[in-house]
Amino acid sequence: MILSQIQNTLGSLTEAESRVAALVLASPRMIPGITAAQAAEKSGVAPSAVIRFCKAMGLKGFSELKILLSRELGAAEASQEVPSVEEGEGAEPVVRRVFASGMQTLKKTVDMLDFERVEAMAQALSQARRIYLFGVGTSSVVAADAQYRFAQLGLSAACCTDILFMNVTAVNLGKEDAVLCISHSGRTKAVVDAMRHARDAGATTLSITSFQDSPLFRESQIALSVFDDEEHYPVEAVSARVAHICLIDALTMVLATRKADTYADHITARNKILREIRYDKKSKEK
Repeated sequence: MILSQIQNTLGSLTEAESRVAALVLASPRMIPGITAAQAAEKSGVAPSAVIRFCKAMGLKGFSELKILLSRELGAAEASQEVPSVEEGEGAEPVVRRVFASGMQTLKKTVDMLDFERVEAMAQALSQARRIYLFGVGTSSVVAADAQYRFAQLGLSAACCTDILFMNVTAVNLGKEDAVLCISHSGRTKAVVDAMRHARDAGATTLSITSFQDSPLFRESQIALSVFDDEEHYPVEAVSARVAHICLIDALTMVLATRKADTYADHITARNKILREIRYDKKSKEK
């Protein structure tokens, strides 16, 4: 979604580009009906700044921006926005809103994803001698899940969630290693520092976060971001974590399609182990 993308990249824009962004975010319905020159005049910048802003958003020009805004606004009118959870509400409306927020976040995330970056990240993961997953707090759960899923494909993966251990690990990596750092804010000091240590050691640095203006996103070699629903859930959005996990699932599937024959053997071995630790569907527990 172009409005979400603009919101998430505000911190990386120049002053002039930020003025154009402010105009688009404040009056998105007006943009499809004006020219680039008029947008520049209303923003108080030169016409070239409008074009630079569009390029910063990955667009070919102002015309493409108008098309994307028209589509997004039309879709928004056809769908109902998810209201915020309020104090004193019963379980059912709260549950429905949380689930609706999660579904909305997933849709907006896939709409704003840069699939060239997804391809590049999958390629880096598949070529790495060893993959390290860094994450703390709620992101540590996502990092652990990523380790499990990558290991199922036969990839050498290790999860580091201890603040000291991940930094000690990072300084000892090499150019054949890759680190995937996961952080909702992209500003968690331990994770950002570990990424920097890994980069200085020569490893390939990858990241998944919710904010494109964060140091983790800006400084990683390949970074992906999800839509962040802070409007409805200002305390580390649960829906954002769902999107992080779904993105890990998607990367796993992309990796699985790269070397289908090789990965098929690993999946078969995994399924055998799972059968051994589960009760048969036809059997009864005693």
